[in-house]
Amino acid sequence: MFQDGLDQNSFSDQGAGEISPAFQALTERGQALAATLSAKRFSLILVSHRDGGTTILPFIDTSYPGLSSLSRVLTAPGGIDERADAARRAAPTIFGLPPQDAPSGAYSHETTLVPGEIAIVFPVHSSCGRRGLVAVSGIAPRLDDDALTRAHLRAFALFRSACALRTPEPAARTNLTKRDIECLRLTADGLTSEQLAERLGLSVHTANQYVSAVVEKLDAVNRMHAVAKALRAGIIS
Repeated sequence: MFQDGLDQNSFSDQGAGEISPAFQALTERGQALAATLSAKRFSLILVSHRDGGTTILPFIDTSYPGLSSLSRVLTAPGGIDERADAARRAAPTIFGLPPQDAPSGAYSHETTLVPGEIAIVFPVHSSCGRRGLVAVSGIAPRLDDDALTRAHLRAFALFRSACALRTPEPAARTNLTKRDIECLRLTADGLTSEQLAERLGLSVHTANQYVSAVVEKLDAVNRMHAVAKALRAGIIS
């Protein structure tokens, strides 16, 4: 449906049993938001600040039910400070645009998220206190304050709908044990394999085996994709 916005290297686990109509409708709304800014793709990210750190997790994006390159960049371990700062601000942050070219109502970084593209990251929150980011990339370089304000309002509405949705997807809970769910929660908290092993009293090899098993059970391609599917299914929160 969104062929122009899909990344050739995006993760995809697409199958008839994996598509939730409610999440597909949310994806269409996100892609429509991106289109208003001439963007190729969107990504909706969950953010939590606790214990002096920031956890940034993928939720849904243009490549649903897979995971796009934009989501992978936003949730990658490096560069968390820049994304955490973007989540704490009231105004959007534009990546890949010199400060002198940015609208007055936005922050800017000359560094890019997706190579060769401009990206806008909108900080959002819901009435229940959950925080996040709605990002779009592949944007034409000329933006104005009015366009940003309208897009930011739509980003808030999209995020609140996502938080209200949170209904289990088909077949997402298959064969998950208590230990599997514990591994998912700790992975979502940002723990590395070494930290996971220490927390659970396991060797790093065994911890990695548990994580690999969870990834396989959720038909995901890596641990962050598994976390995204678990969040959408309500397995973890």
